[in-house]
Amino acid sequence: MSRNQLVLGLTVLLLSVLGCQKDDIDPQVLKVNRFVKDNMELYYLWEDKLPAINSSKEKDSKKYFDKLLYKRIDKWSFITDDVDALNNYFAGVRKEFGYSVRGYYFEEGSERIVAFVEYIEPGGPADRAGLKRGDLIVKINGSDITQDNYGQLFSAEAVSIGLGTVTDNSIIELSSSVNMVSEELQINPILKTEIFDVGGIKIAYLAYTSFIHEYNDQLEAVFAEFKSSGISELILDLRYNSGGSISTARLMASLIGPTSNAGKLFLRTAYNEGLEEAIKNENPSSYTEWFEDYFETNPNNLGIENLYVLTTNGTASASEMVIYSLSPYINVVQIGEQTHGKYYGSITIDDKKEHNWAIQPIIMRAENVDNSIDYSQGLIPDVEMNDNYMYELGTKEDVLTAKAISQITGVTSKSLEGLKSASKSLGEPLLRTEGVKHPLKYEMYIHK
Repeated sequence: MSRNQLVLGLTVLLLSVLGCQKDDIDPQVLKVNRFVKDNMELYYLWEDKLPAINSSKEKDSKKYFDKLLYKRIDKWSFITDDVDALNNYFAGVRKEFGYSVRGYYFEEGSERIVAFVEYIEPGGPADRAGLKRGDLIVKINGSDITQDNYGQLFSAEAVSIGLGTVTDNSIIELSSSVNMVSEELQINPILKTEIFDVGGIKIAYLAYTSFIHEYNDQLEAVFAEFKSSGISELILDLRYNSGGSISTARLMASLIGPTSNAGKLFLRTAYNEGLEEAIKNENPSSYTEWFEDYFETNPNNLGIENLYVLTTNGTASASEMVIYSLSPYINVVQIGEQTHGKYYGSITIDDKKEHNWAIQPIIMRAENVDNSIDYSQGLIPDVEMNDNYMYELGTKEDVLTAKAISQITGVTSKSLEGLKSASKSLGEPLLRTEGVKHPLKYEMYIHK
C-alpha cells in the first residue's frame, strides 16, 4: 500500500467514525421516543393518520411528537419534559402574574396591540400591584406591544407594564409603570359569586375560570348557598374559562339541571377504532365507564329550567361541554361571543419510573345526547355581544351580566343603553392562543 493510499484510507475511516458520532442519539431520547410512539399508536384519536416515522432516527422528542400530530384538526395535543409541573397545573398550582388579559389591535391594519385586563387573581402579583379589571396595558418593558413581545405579558419571569387610555385617534400613556414578578399561585376557579334580587326575582351569578377537580367540594358549597337562598335563575360566567376536568364539568351540569336529569346521558365518548375494540374485548363491563357519562344525583342541585351562559372566544372544552350537554334538556341562553370550538378530550400519559416526560394527546371526541354538535366551529351565541371591561364582574352594571338580567326580567339597564358611546371601537382581538404561556390552555382532560 502506498503512502497516499494509506492517508486516503485513514481519512475515509475518520470521516466514517465522525459520521457515526454525529448520528448517534442519546439513549434517553430514544427511550422517550419509544414511549411516545407506543402510546400514540394505542391512544391517539387519529391513530390511523399517524405518519410512518422511524422513532430511532429522531434526535428531538418534542419535534418528533409534533411531527406525529394530525394538524388538520388537532391543535391541542402536546408533550412536556416536566410531568410534575403538568400535574400541578391540573391541580390549579400555576406560576404566573395572577391576571387574565386580552389583546386587541389598536385599529384595523395596525400592528400595535393594546390589552385589557379581564380579571385579577386575588392575592397575586397583579392584585398587589393595584391592577384591576378594565385597566388598559399599552406598553411592555418600555416598548409598544406587538405580536413579537405580546407573549411576555404571560410568559416572562418579570415584567414592567405601562397603562394608558384610548381616544378616537390615539393612545394616551399614563406616567407610571407597574412592575411584577411571576410567582406560584394556587388558583381558585370560583372567581366571583353573587345573588341579585331584581324585582323579586332571585338571580345567582357565578364567574368560574377553570374546571379544577380539586375544587369540586367548594363548587358544591357554592350551589348549596344558591339553593338555600331560593334562587330561581342562574347566570354562569364562563367568559374566561378555557376548560379542565370532564368530571368537574359533569358535576357542574348535574348541579344546574332539573333533578329528572339524574341518570340521563351527559356525554357519549368516541375513541380510535383499535382502542374501542380493546376496551370492549378486555373488560366488557367497563363500557359505561369508558363510553358514557351520566348526570349525577346531588343534594345541591338547583333544578332550574333556564341557564344564562356568558361566553367569549376563550370559552373552550369543558366549558363548552356544560353548554352542549345541557342544551338538549333545558333552555340554555348563550350571551356574548362564539366559543373556541374544542370538542375533544385528552389524557395524561407518563412513565415516571423511566423519565419525567409526559404526553397529553387527544384521545376522545365528545358527543351529546342528540349528537347535535357542529365540530367545524365554536358554539354560536343566542345573543351576540362583545366583551366589555368597564365594570367589575359580578355587578349588575357589567354589560354581559346586565344583558342576561334583561333577558330574565325584560328590563334594559342603563349600562346597556349607553354602551355604544362608552368606548372606542378597537381592531380585531387577538386569538386566545396567541401569547398563551401554558399548552394546557383550551384543554379538556379525563379523570380515568
